Amino acid sequence: GTTIVTGLVLMSVGIRPNVKLAKQAGLELGPAGGIRVNDRLETSDPNILAAGDAIEVVHAVTKQPALVPLAGPANRHGRLAGEIAATGQGGSAARVAGTAIVKVFDLAVAATGLNHRAADKAGIKCEHSIIRRAHHVGYYPGAEAMTLKILYEPGTRRILGAQAVGGAGVDRRIDIVATAIHFGGTVDDLSDLDLAYAPPYGAAKDPVHIGAFVALNQDRGLVSHCDPIDVPELADKGYQIIDVRTPREFAAGSIPGAVNITVDDLRAQHGELDPERPVLIYCQVGQRGYVAVRILHGLGRDDVVNLAGGYAAYETWQRASQVHV
Repeated sequence: GTTIVTGLVLMSVGIRPNVKLAKQAGLELGPAGGIRVNDRLETSDPNILAAGDAIEVVHAVTKQPALVPLAGPANRHGRLAGEIAATGQGGSAARVAGTAIVKVFDLAVAATGLNHRAADKAGIKCEHSIIRRAHHVGYYPGAEAMTLKILYEPGTRRILGAQAVGGAGVDRRIDIVATAIHFGGTVDDLSDLDLAYAPPYGAAKDPVHIGAFVALNQDRGLVSHCDPIDVPELADKGYQIIDVRTPREFAAGSIPGAVNITVDDLRAQHGELDPERPVLIYCQVGQRGYVAVRILHGLGRDDVVNLAGGYAAYETWQRASQVHV
């Protein structure tokens, strides 16, 4: 009975595989409701091969059957099925990470592997890093911002997935992470990748590198982090919120209740912090916040967390929370 006035409605109802013909042929279906095939794309009838959106693939991260109705896997599997059917030769069907990208107005939104919800459902422990960087160096004209989230398994640091949103360069970064997932890579591997760099195309430390560096810092215990959605709860728990940006940045917008102490002044002014209350640190995108956390660690404070993605991520979350879903 609720009426919502809006300029746009997106109906994302999902799809189900059309397996009517497979059922009529007496073929087995898998646990996800798609046609069951082996690694040579043979169905339960070895004389019938299947490929495309209606088959179940093996997920690259969970190693479990999954429905991944995307054109890329369908076309690659179609080629393999044709090769096997025509020649009897051919390799095994590759596992699928579900790498996808979509254009939403002027934004590119992309993902590969698992998100948090999928990791929880699969029973896989999951942590993440969030970074906000330009797709190439800022001093070269035309740099566009992107936010990159890398999900990994604590301890092993195995890459579980990634999501990115921004302008130019989003596709390239997701493809890099998807390649690492294909080969069973870790965030350590991402941090060491030798990627092409020139000012018009990237940075000496690419956004993928930065995301991996943050993940390594977190997994090694150098910094604890929280997400924007956690901020109200931490504030209710009595965390003192410290904005370590410049006064000009602070004046342009800040988290309610925050106190402005710049990262350069933090060492001299840390005595102003309440020693009985934990500390939530944030900057614009997270980097100065990390430095501030390390400063406080060096001064003997361990009850400190950094806001992942900084105020930019918090501001985006605030806007998104006002959208009806």
